[in-house]
Amino acid sequence: MKKIILILFGLILCSNALALKVGSEEEVVTTLKKGGNIVFIRHAYAPRVNNKFEPDDFYSGSLKKKDCSVQRDLDDRGLAQAKVIGAIFKDNNIEIDKILTSIYCRCFKTAKEISNNYEISKMIISIGRGNVSKKKKQLKKIRKYIEKWDSNKNLVIVSHFNVINPLFEKSLLSISSGEIVVSDKNFNILANWKVPY
Repeated sequence: MKKIILILFGLILCSNALALKVGSEEEVVTTLKKGGNIVFIRHAYAPRVNNKFEPDDFYSGSLKKKDCSVQRDLDDRGLAQAKVIGAIFKDNNIEIDKILTSIYCRCFKTAKEISNNYEISKMIISIGRGNVSKKKKQLKKIRKYIEKWDSNKNLVIVSHFNVINPLFEKSLLSISSGEIVVSDKNFNILANWKVPY
């Protein structure tokens, strides 16, 4: 019994050591002001309706992806959270090279609060669950894009949990809705902050 307790205690300590530390708005702003960062933002809070995601045929392309009525979308809390995210960039005059966003409403509505000058990118869309080979290709494409990207300003990517999390192999990352994770091109995390909602 004592061995089991010691093993469990060791696992808890290890997981705490590997987990992403709780960051602050100040750390994120300071890092962003330096420029040349990759800024990953998980879309603002978008609750599931009746515990469902998008309809099954959403991924087949038969539905228009800009039809927010058939998607998880930002509620009032999510919209408020997106405004706070936008204010971080606007109020602190953060220089942005480019904003890439997934086509989903919850992503481009979050990006829009940062700037109207955003670009919808198929590269960072949420791929339907269970498509492992497609996911590997997607992650490879994103990594290649970031490797080639070169600017003294920040590259902002507004996407999804299942796109952002797997990119950080070196870190135990569990990105929350509306969380900002600032990294270098090697996916070393420099700062992070979960914007409250």
